[in-house]
Amino acid sequence: MNIRIPTAIVTVLCVVCGPAASAYDKQLDLHAIHEAYILGLRNDKSTGDFLAPYLTRITEAQNDVHIAQIELLTPFAQIVDVSRQKSADGYTEEQTIEYYKANGNTVKVNVTMMLPSAYPKSAESKEVPTPEPATGAQKSALRPENFWQNFQFNLKQNGKTIPSRRISNQPIHSTATNAAPAVLTGENVWLEYDVKDVASELTTLEVVTPEGKVIKATFDLKKLR
Repeated sequence: MNIRIPTAIVTVLCVVCGPAASAYDKQLDLHAIHEAYILGLRNDKSTGDFLAPYLTRITEAQNDVHIAQIELLTPFAQIVDVSRQKSADGYTEEQTIEYYKANGNTVKVNVTMMLPSAYPKSAESKEVPTPEPATGAQKSALRPENFWQNFQFNLKQNGKTIPSRRISNQPIHSTATNAAPAVLTGENVWLEYDVKDVASELTTLEVVTPEGKVIKATFDLKKLR
């Protein structure tokens, strides 16, 4: 016997049983923190697969300083990433909870910038005549370690720029050898944003070079946790 179910009831069942509206986790309870901690601690393919959508590698041709990659980390992804990095150091869940207490109200963006000297020359490039030496102005734009301050970093949603509440940098150096000392090869620039200012929607990080070129990476926060 066929039983007809009223449309109104079907609609209610779909709302109750169907997936919740997509949005990244702005606040984490202890269960979510534990879940993120374990996922990072595994540091395996599942960890890499989870973090992959949070990272955009920039492959377009660029002159001078190269914007290598742009990473956006939600509070949940931050815990996964920190736990992954410290998985071999005996990182505990208690430390994870303390990390969340200190950083859990932020969305973090990392921009990795590499200097031209960090790129090995290909066989083709060796055949190209050596360029003219850099001028004083060009050198000052690349050295010293504050060269990144010549760039602008804009996080945007719906065409509006979200103000960052903190910006910091971490120099990247080559490995010293017996033949050569360690040298500056790039910078990691970190920008922090209050989760209250970052909605669950398309989000674009724009890097504006000193020459005015714009490098972009877009993340859909409705699809990220």
